[in-house]
Amino acid sequence: MFDSSLFPQISFSEVFEHINADTTVVTPNRRLALALKEEFNQNQISLKLAVWYSADVLPFIALIERIYLDTLYAKQTSTLPLLLSAAQEQVLWESIIQSSAAGKTLLRISQTAQCVQGAWQLAHAWQLIPKLKDFYPNEDGKAFLDWTRSYQEQTARNRQTDQARICDLITEQYEYLDIKKPSALVCYGFDVFTPQQITFLKKLIATGCKVVIANLADKRPLALGGARRIEYVSSREEIFQAAVWARSKIEEADHAVRVGVVVPALSSCRSKLIRIFNVVMHPDIRFALPGATRPVAPFNVSLGLALTSYPLIDVAFTSLELLDQEIEFSRVSHWLRSPFFAGGETEMMPRALLDAHIRRYAEPLITLDRLITLVQQADGQANCPVLLQRLSALVTFRQTKIPRSESHAAFAKIISEVLQHFGFPGERGLDSIEYQTLKKWQALVADFATLDHVSTNASYREVISRLRRMASNTLFQPETPEVPIQILGVLEAAGMVFDHLWVMGLSDEQWPMRANPNPFLPLELQRREKLPLGSTLESLAYCRRLMDGWLSSAEEVILSYPKYSDDRDGHELKPSPLLRSIPETKRDFSVVSQHRDLIIQSCELEQIEDGQVLPVEQEIANQGTRGGTAVIKDYAACPFRAWAKHRLLIGSLDVPHTGLNAMERGALVHQVLAQLWNQLKTKDALDIISDSDLEKMLASAADNAILQMQQYRPTALSGRFAQIEHWRLVCLVREWLDEEKKRGHFTVIATEEKRTIRIGNLVLNARLDRVDELEDGQHIVIDYKTRKQSVQTMLGERPDEPQLPLYLVMTEAQQQGAGVAFAAIKRGEMGFSAIMRDPDLLPGVKVFSQLNACKQFNSWEDLIATWRQHLTELAEGFCSGDARVNPKNFPVTCEHCDMQLFCRIHERISEKRMEQDSEND
Repeated sequence: MFDSSLFPQISFSEVFEHINADTTVVTPNRRLALALKEEFNQNQISLKLAVWYSADVLPFIALIERIYLDTLYAKQTSTLPLLLSAAQEQVLWESIIQSSAAGKTLLRISQTAQCVQGAWQLAHAWQLIPKLKDFYPNEDGKAFLDWTRSYQEQTARNRQTDQARICDLITEQYEYLDIKKPSALVCYGFDVFTPQQITFLKKLIATGCKVVIANLADKRPLALGGARRIEYVSSREEIFQAAVWARSKIEEADHAVRVGVVVPALSSCRSKLIRIFNVVMHPDIRFALPGATRPVAPFNVSLGLALTSYPLIDVAFTSLELLDQEIEFSRVSHWLRSPFFAGGETEMMPRALLDAHIRRYAEPLITLDRLITLVQQADGQANCPVLLQRLSALVTFRQTKIPRSESHAAFAKIISEVLQHFGFPGERGLDSIEYQTLKKWQALVADFATLDHVSTNASYREVISRLRRMASNTLFQPETPEVPIQILGVLEAAGMVFDHLWVMGLSDEQWPMRANPNPFLPLELQRREKLPLGSTLESLAYCRRLMDGWLSSAEEVILSYPKYSDDRDGHELKPSPLLRSIPETKRDFSVVSQHRDLIIQSCELEQIEDGQVLPVEQEIANQGTRGGTAVIKDYAACPFRAWAKHRLLIGSLDVPHTGLNAMERGALVHQVLAQLWNQLKTKDALDIISDSDLEKMLASAADNAILQMQQYRPTALSGRFAQIEHWRLVCLVREWLDEEKKRGHFTVIATEEKRTIRIGNLVLNARLDRVDELEDGQHIVIDYKTRKQSVQTMLGERPDEPQLPLYLVMTEAQQQGAGVAFAAIKRGEMGFSAIMRDPDLLPGVKVFSQLNACKQFNSWEDLIATWRQHLTELAEGFCSGDARVNPKNFPVTCEHCDMQLFCRIHERISEKRMEQDSEND
């Protein structure tokens, strides 16, 4: 790739000897530059030097930029063009692509611009531009040539250049630049030199600079004797064992050691790596209380996250986007509970209650105006004056300060004002990571303000969308103290030196890396010029060179791979063919004491039966237990569920939904029927009313029910949606009334009536859907359902639906009670499911003695007595403090229960099964 006579080589051990005041060292990346500088300083300390020259070590591209800036700010008038930032380049490419004929058919302009920008950089780095004419372009190639032609014309007209061409520009003018130039240059850690870099190095030599290449091959002999290949069952086990190994190396050493962990697929498993390494390095970290100071992890991950993934930045974008558009409620929910704007600390608890309250009525997408309405409606439930004041001020700001179109610099100022109105970044002091994130945000906004060099005015929504894309494309890794363990990708590890190295994930699917030619450059040209990932052969050769570098970078090298894939249902993997020369060793299962195990070992465990809590105080029981008849229903399903929901008042958070859910639709039907029977009163009135009058009555009842619901769900029942729901209610209730007409005479004596029910020592506040009085004075208690119910659900020691028996047995209705009935109001399934004392009281319903579910009862009185006994026992069990985890029918009972994380039912069941298995053995 380069002429060794022009670029003399030095050994790894000679690098530090060449570093002096006039020598610059360049590396392929920033991480290697920092590592080399630190190693140089440690070397000077080991030589017991008190003073030494600060090593001038920086990445190659940083050297080019430094020369450009030195020239730009030199005393003489500079003729250099303006160097575009990465964001300015991206916006310029997007603008050119979007305005072109080919770009009008594209769906993802931003992603296309990134790919085109990559092709442009490759073409210059490998000096492919003059060679493109030798190949007939395909459709993508033609578009690329058109776009680059427009790009060159526009940048030339505006006297601009970019990262791809700045090296050529500096090379061309280097000998004429009146700046301080290095007398010697050491190239350290380069596996490949591009033709563009070689041309620059030749120019340095031509101007009298001494250029040498550090040969890293001799830094250590290939660790073939010390290298091991290990197979693990899964990537999770592989990561865990690597973390245990890394920890052991730190603990065993009596001096500072450098441990490297290289992961080819680092971007896809970054979160899992950090989670497992944290657990191994700090086993008690999962048990730390919120807000507790977390220890500094002894490892660092080279790959940063997108800036938008940091909570501080997400709050900023939520604040900015909420001002002008509807956004997902899930984001607003996190935003409400965030500490990063005014009132986040002082209103922490009220805002959490506010979030729990308004999600009952919110839609999946919410606007600023709708949010203010919900906050005002919830004022009695959760008082958040600071939040309401800030939101109201933003409405005024939006009306007076947001222009229809303005420059990016002007909008950068407006963005800062908006966040200032919100009190960003909050009341409390920021920790180190949050502070660095805030500084990165401020730098991003400053960079955003410079987009006026390449773009025209835009609207508020357009600039916020552009700013978000810039943040998404910005990888950010907060600076951390020096740590002994480095987790790196394959490119970041090139040239690094370690005491111990582990390379993981080397299955045949991950290694060698797949060829990744750029689609906008001719494939044959990329193969001919031997771009590192331009073809399969070059990818293979490149990965072999990287492996040779790993084997010579540490005294101990472990290469591992998983046997089975984690994300493809146990798909079996094979080791990379590049590992064949490495001897395989058996898996080493190191053990790390878990925090839970250490606690158990440090004390004598005492087992306590936790199924009994304090009984319900009589005074509280007499006042009416919150939850109504659901108390008995939940206790019958599982005592623990009843205790958690009705004594601890634990409930699941509602999830905002589009339109109306089943509960809301059912409530509308209840309201329509209640209003209808409040007017009709009797079956006779239903029989004699004309169709037109009935239609008017139904329409009025439906309108009133919808109007009431609209107070809480205006978006769900607006415009056409309200009309559709009105039509549904009228049709549904009309069909149900046809079923009612089949009955004999009755009078509706109660609808949606609140009653107090005493059962044993327990007082419940309940609501009856409806009570009918027959001609002979008997009563039927009716419960509306939106689906068919079986009478079996009302029977047994632990009934699934105990409401109707409770109404019948524990109120005065038992004296005149003729039975209880479910009224199924569903299209195509209209009808009654009932337990009746006498025959022919309801259409299609048999007398109780003819029902299979009631065969065990000798008489109606026997049934009533059994109901009373079972219901009283349930009430007494709840009042006594019974809180056992005892689901009626596991796992069906637990399928939709919200308390599973609280009761840990699955752990209990598995432990019980293990005990049973051990007894059987």
